[in-house]
Amino acid sequence: MSTPPPPPPGNQPPFPPQPQYGGPPPGYAPYGQPSNSPARMSGMAVAGFVLSVVGAIPCFWFWFLQIPGYLGTIFSIIGLKQTKNGERRGRGLAIAGLVIGVILILIAIGLTIFVYTSDDCIVDGASFECNID
Repeated sequence: MSTPPPPPPGNQPPFPPQPQYGGPPPGYAPYGQPSNSPARMSGMAVAGFVLSVVGAIPCFWFWFLQIPGYLGTIFSIIGLKQTKNGERRGRGLAIAGLVIGVILILIAIGLTIFVYTSDDCIVDGASFECNID
């Protein structure tokens, strides 16, 4: 038996196969079609978490005014709404930021009530002094 002749050189595909021009690059879906890429991170969820953690820094004015805690709570609520349908990631960060922010606000309110109602604390304008023994 003899071996069959090799195919003519014009019918062989190039090796390695060359990509077709005109199509989207790998990892991108054509325009108007859903992609299989992972969802983007919600910036509000990240900002809410970071601000809530910053509010936990033991600084005098942060504890009384608790501006980072308020902003962290607001941004976390917005982040929860953005991550509700699964189009964006970061729902866990938004929940953590909301919990931390609410706890910080409650602590700040409790601390403020304690300072202004305690007999051991003397409030003079923006300054105060507490003698707790």
